[in-house]
Amino acid sequence: MPYLSYAETFQGVADVFLRDPGRYRPLLMFIETVMTGESEIGKAEREVLAGYVSRLNGCDFCVGAHRATLSAMGAAPDAIAAIDQAPHLAVVDAKLRALLELADRLTLNPAAVTAEDIAKVTQAGWSEQAVEDSINVISLFAYVNRLVDGLGIEGNAAYFAYVGKALAEQGYGPLLAAAESKTG
Repeated sequence: MPYLSYAETFQGVADVFLRDPGRYRPLLMFIETVMTGESEIGKAEREVLAGYVSRLNGCDFCVGAHRATLSAMGAAPDAIAAIDQAPHLAVVDAKLRALLELADRLTLNPAAVTAEDIAKVTQAGWSEQAVEDSINVISLFAYVNRLVDGLGIEGNAAYFAYVGKALAEQGYGPLLAAAESKTG
């Protein structure tokens, strides 16, 4: 149940963004760029990272939304399952595992990230730009998870299916367009 009176009818985080589009427009631009923009890291891989970070942060809303998005994208069941597993147990390729390990470290103990952690990612075959891209996904969802949980946004299976399909088919751009149309 949402914690603020004006959020009582909110079904998801999109309602938060659209309630005050001027405030959230820059964030929506960042989300669109980070999650669907040009990157060596595929869109589904970024969704796995976002879902994994959300699980580490205990954000059930975001976990549900990212699982549904991956499902709507046609992602392999092992990729979706990686959200719920420790990186060394995930049945994914070594490159994605390296990103999940970085996500684990950066989410649970950001001050402990070292050059060696980054080197593991590049040694797995990712470029330095991909490392930065993954750090953006990880950091973005640390924020979004706290926004969602701080406001008490919960969601449900039907909402997740709706959002997952929309994100899989159109990305995050329509939400940005809706915010821009509300700000004039």
